[in-house]
Amino acid sequence: MKLVWLDLETTGLDPLAHQVLEVAVATADLHDPFNLTWVYSAVLPLAPTPRTALDPFIIDMHTKNGLLADCDSWLTKRREEVDEALVKVVPWVEDKEERCTLAGSSIHFDHSFIKVHFPRLNKNLSHRHYDVSALKLYCQSLGMPKFKKAEAHRAKDDIIESVAHAKECTEWLKRNLGQTPNVHMH
Repeated sequence: MKLVWLDLETTGLDPLAHQVLEVAVATADLHDPFNLTWVYSAVLPLAPTPRTALDPFIIDMHTKNGLLADCDSWLTKRREEVDEALVKVVPWVEDKEERCTLAGSSIHFDHSFIKVHFPRLNKNLSHRHYDVSALKLYCQSLGMPKFKKAEAHRAKDDIIESVAHAKECTEWLKRNLGQTPNVHMH
């Protein structure tokens, strides 16, 4: 089964009200999940909505990281063009057990935007997720310290960070697997 490491940058949290600004995709095999092959990235133009309509937090974050400037460049791609490219990266697989699985941190968030903005891609994806946020939470419940997040908020950088965190969790689990966690039932 193929893992599709994916990250989206958006103008907000609501897929029905906000838009996708950037997407990056890398693939890996489920049995070698950290050996990435970079396959696609794109910046989309900011819709003709005035920037003043965006949340000030979003304006500040994506101005500092350069994404809003990139959204204004001639290198942007239309949403339909991105959807077409993503369908080529993630083709239809008849066997639902072998369909590509989205991987990343809080990947359910990205999947909610895919369902709305990239419907053709969505049809080709498994319903399952390889969620690094859930893995980190599980490890923290067993005593692993929290990670410091870089907060780059650029799609490719966020995938790199997600993979690094998943690797760290895996290594921590391997080192601590012999220890039994404290589980108390009341």
